[in-house]
Parts: sequence; C-alpha cells; structure tokens
Amino acid sequence: MGAINRAFARLPAREAAALRRRFSPVARAQQMVMYTDRGAERVIDAQYRPWLVTDHQRRFFHRACLTLKSALARILPLYLADPRVRQVVPLEPEEEAWCWQVLGGAPQTPQTVFDRLDSTATFAHPRWAEDFWFLEPNSVGIGGVHYIPATYRTVQALTAPWLRRAVPSLRVGPMDDTRDLLLAALRAHARAIGRRRLHVAFLEDQSERSGTAEFEHIADYFRRRGVRAVATDPRQLALRRGEISAGGFPVDVFYRDTEVTEFLALERAGVPMGAVREAFRRNQVVSSIAGEFDHKSAWELFTNPIFRRHFTPAQRGLFARHVLWTRLLWERTTTDPQGRPMDLAAYARRHRATLVLKPNREYGGLGVTFGRATTQARWERALEAALRRPGTTVVQQAAPVHIERFPQIAPDGRVTLEPRYVVTGFAATPRGLGILGRSSSRAVVNVSRGGGLIAVARLRRQT
Repeated sequence: MGAINRAFARLPAREAAALRRRFSPVARAQQMVMYTDRGAERVIDAQYRPWLVTDHQRRFFHRACLTLKSALARILPLYLADPRVRQVVPLEPEEEAWCWQVLGGAPQTPQTVFDRLDSTATFAHPRWAEDFWFLEPNSVGIGGVHYIPATYRTVQALTAPWLRRAVPSLRVGPMDDTRDLLLAALRAHARAIGRRRLHVAFLEDQSERSGTAEFEHIADYFRRRGVRAVATDPRQLALRRGEISAGGFPVDVFYRDTEVTEFLALERAGVPMGAVREAFRRNQVVSSIAGEFDHKSAWELFTNPIFRRHFTPAQRGLFARHVLWTRLLWERTTTDPQGRPMDLAAYARRHRATLVLKPNREYGGLGVTFGRATTQARWERALEAALRRPGTTVVQQAAPVHIERFPQIAPDGRVTLEPRYVVTGFAATPRGLGILGRSSSRAVVNVSRGGGLIAVARLRRQT
C-alpha cells in the first residue's frame, strides 16, 4: 500500500485534478449514493487508494469470523433456556412476546443470519493477525451488501489504468461479492424450509427515504442473475391462498432491513403486521428471529466467566484474543477484564481512560462516549445518565482504532497523504468473505456521520 501512496504522490497535478473531477460521475454511475433527511441525493465518499488483502489474510479472517458466528448462533437457544442470558441481551416486552410467539419456546431451524462483524482489523499493519478487535455484531439489514462491490468498481475505474503503469508489479482482483454471498444464503434457506423456487422480497419501511439505499440495487442485481426479486414495504404484504405476497408477488424468502421493534412501532401506528408475523412463524425471514440478538452486550456473553461453559475451546480462544471486554450497565457486581470481582459502576468511574460507553442497540455511531476523549466530569454525567436507564448502555474496553494515510486530492490537483481512522466490517458465510472498509477523520467511523468507504481488492500472487 505504501507503493500506491508513493505513486499518488508522484501523480502530476493535472492528472490528479482530472481524477478528482471524475470521482462523482463514476461513483454515481456505480450507484454509490445515499440520501439526506430531506431526500436529496449525496454521493458517498471513498478513498482513492484501495486496501490490498492477501489470500492468507482472507483465509485467516474468514476462519475467525466463522468461529465468532458459531458463537453468536448459540445466543438464541441460550436466551430461551437461561434467565441470566435474557438479562444480558434483553428484549423489550412486546419484542419478547413476538419472539416467543414465533418460536413457541424452541428455535426454528435453520436460523439463517446474514450479518456483518465490525472490527479494527487492517491489512498493512505488521501485526495484522494479532492487533485487532471485534467491535460489535450487526445482523439486520447490514450496510454494505451493494456498496462493497460498488466501491471496488468505482476505484478500479478511476485508478486502475494509471496504477498499472505506475506500479507494474501490482496485480489485484475483486474480493468475494457480498451480493452473491447473500444470494447463496437465501437460496440455501429457501431449500432448507422446503421452498422449491426462490422469489425474494427485500423488506423495509419505504416511508423512510433518508440514509443509504441498497435494497433496490440488490434486487436489480438478483433479477440480472435470473432470480425474481422485488423491494417492498410491510404495508404491501398480504396473506392470500396460503401464500405471503408483496403487492401480488408471491414471496418465498424475505430479506429484511427492519427490526422487530420497528415492526411493532408500525403496528402501533395502524399498519397491519399479520403477514409479517406469519412470515416469521413460517421461518421465511432472513435474518431470522436470531438476528434480534445483535446487541453490543452479546460480547458480555463471550467475556464473562459465568457463561464460559457454553462455548467451545476454539471460540473461547478467539474471545480472549479478539473480543472486547464488555458489560451491560446497571448497578451490580461483576468481573473486570482480569476476571476479578468488582462493582461495575465504581469500576467505570475509576477507569474512564480505558473505557467507552455505547448505547446497547443503537447504530450509526450515535451516543458513543470515549472516556479518553472527555473530561472526568462529563464522563460521570454520561455514566449517571446511563445508570438511570439500566440495561440500555454497555461499558466496553476501548479498542485502539488504527490510523492510515490515504491520498487526498485538492481541487488544484495537489496530492497530500492525510491520516484517517479506519475500521473493517466482515460479511462471512461458509461460501466466502466480503469486506467493508470505512474511513473517517474522526474516531467514530461511520458513513452516515460523514465517513467514507475503502475499496478492498484481492492481491494476486505474482508470477
């Protein structure tokens, strides 16, 4: 990656300025757009320099992600069986009632979850295999399924021709396409629940027009692959002649971008949810009900000794090396990162510089408080506010987020190498691994808060 940075630094100003001007048209052509709260289209930023991933790195992270996913798959049966688990990954009363109604006290099989595991992993760091942490799971309508391949295509279209001249030894190709990984997961789920065909509906509340916009693009990709697919809204669902349909389109499997709490809010607003509930009961939804347990507090199940016996030696080894010590916050006694008993609230007050407070079930970087980035007085105010709402916030070991330098091009073509915080999201299935790279000038790295994307390329072995 240093060679690419140096190539950018040598790029003549005229060529650099032309590359910068081309970015938005190329990105827009690849549908790298999101929408503001007012519905205006905004092109998503991306770094000009890609991440390069070797086959060895791909195998390593694929194996690590599948190990962590196997542990996450244990949460639903543990939730049903153990009140202590229900205390650590709590559902709201109506949400819990929905869950028990769907499951009837026993997990459906399969519980297919298509998720993204966010981490601090990078690929040029000399200790890349040791020096990274998994930050949290995301398992309902994960961001990046469309944007991961779109970012790669955008950056390749912009930079590949001159990079081949500037760094002749460089040989790269695409990583596994997340759209294909999702398609394979949906196809396998349909077969497992006895559906002979594959009609897919991408389910989201379409009255919300802000944020990222991926479902229509993914549905279009599926149709080009010969799969009948639509993007739809819960308001369009109906149960007719024993089949669930979306605007008359018979559906075999739903892929959702809506959590159960959001379905319940729509129901309270008068939107009928009978067809949605029936889809869950028939196990026609991906991510299935197990997707509701993508709480940040899931990491407590992996780092609290009282739950150790529920996991395999391989899983426990991964937890020890790469899962952050995490506790759901309320006034109680638990264990510190060294396994010693302590009062949780008092520990959090004393160890501000090594901890972070996060809303347990928010996303987009909202409400995160880094202890090292605030004063003791402000930290204690945030802590007291969280304690007044027990079970809504996690206190977590603060993970160092890596900083990398990326080429930035000024309007006049001047190229500088500027530092950016970087994080990684892994979408892993038995068939492959998709990688979402994100960057920001701020420590909370999120596209919805002004961050950008990083193209991820597979580094081909030199011949």
